[in-house]
Amino acid sequence: MDETRSIARVTAGQDVVDGAGVKIHRIIGTGKLNHIDPFVLLDEIKSADPEDYIAGFPTHPHRGIETITYMKRGNFRHKDSRGGGGLLTAGCVQWMTAGRGILHSEMPESADGLLWGYQLWLSLPAKLKMTEPAYQHLSPDMIPGVRGEGVSVKVISGTYKGVSGPAKNLVAADYFEVTVDEGSVFRHTLAGAMSSFVYAHTGTLTVDPEGAAQKVAERSLAELAGGTTVAVSGDSSGASFLFLASYPNNEPIARGGPFVMNTEEEIRQAFADYRSGKLG
Repeated sequence: MDETRSIARVTAGQDVVDGAGVKIHRIIGTGKLNHIDPFVLLDEIKSADPEDYIAGFPTHPHRGIETITYMKRGNFRHKDSRGGGGLLTAGCVQWMTAGRGILHSEMPESADGLLWGYQLWLSLPAKLKMTEPAYQHLSPDMIPGVRGEGVSVKVISGTYKGVSGPAKNLVAADYFEVTVDEGSVFRHTLAGAMSSFVYAHTGTLTVDPEGAAQKVAERSLAELAGGTTVAVSGDSSGASFLFLASYPNNEPIARGGPFVMNTEEEIRQAFADYRSGKLG
């Protein structure tokens, strides 16, 4: 029987400082919400004050993850040790597979007006953690939108109503940005084994509006659980959220700064490889 997913828990993020002094709203990767397997970090940068973000993220390493940056406003410049690079403008997505190791930098290109974007970390399964690094630059014209009945969906990754996003994934994942009008409902069917969550970035949402009708406040994350259908409505016109879903790795998670592996020994090895110049 097809059942609608309900909210397992709602979590508010916390404000942190990362990079060279960038003020971030950290949603996943905190003491309150360490991970939603395989998602191990979700950061939001949203500020009109250049002092909050201008220092950027100078060159630093990663291993064992994919980092996905989605810019809504403002510009960021990406460069990496494998020759990948590009200017992320409004609507652009960077999908970087760190794999066995890569060095990269993400620096703001301008200091005018609002900078608003997200970075997501997806932990690769053990069998793929040491894969070769790769970089994908997805421009706005590459990212399809599906509109109808008061719902607008930007499909970055995965498939919605037969429309597939451009990201070439190592791990199957849905990554949608959804805008829904008051009285309209976003519906999506996914495999029962998938982890999923919504992050309400604009306005208030209702999950399972025709059933449990649980509210999600603005700037809150709701982890979903249960059935195979997701149903979300907006409490006002233009309510918008990020929707993420993927299969959990069901493996141990070991963190060490920019590295996410399965054991503490693997984390120590990643730092040793970085110090000796073997990473990236």
